[in-house]
Amino acid sequence: MTSSKIIDKVKNDIAEHGWHVLSVSCSDSPNFSYTVGFEQTLGHPEIIMSGLKIDLMHQLLNDIGGLIKEGESFTNGDLSNEVIRGFPVKFVALNENSTEEYLRVAKAHYENGSIRALQCIWPDSNGVFQSASNNAQELFG
Repeated sequence: MTSSKIIDKVKNDIAEHGWHVLSVSCSDSPNFSYTVGFEQTLGHPEIIMSGLKIDLMHQLLNDIGGLIKEGESFTNGDLSNEVIRGFPVKFVALNENSTEEYLRVAKAHYENGSIRALQCIWPDSNGVFQSASNNAQELFG
């Protein structure tokens, strides 16, 4: 799909659903998925996740969008038990370099303006939030 067709799809999804979830499958690093449109339609930072199956991340990001639409708001350091049943997730501010590198379609959609973004991270099997415990999430550290 060409860049212009991707941007058109993003714009159409935002108009129809309020946001678009874009997923990137990588062979040499963890897969990741992120939203485009939360800022535009919900006034909320975009959300990115990594290291889970793409279908699961897509669903979780849509679930997060639903929570935001219902009035939830997430900021740097927030924990939520609403995203994954039985496990908390944590929201961490994405630095500008990571935003530039990984949210390229969002940057193009917002015409390369500044984007607020949070990474949604999940704990290891012991419930610990630490990048060293889960290499699949070190992508954005």
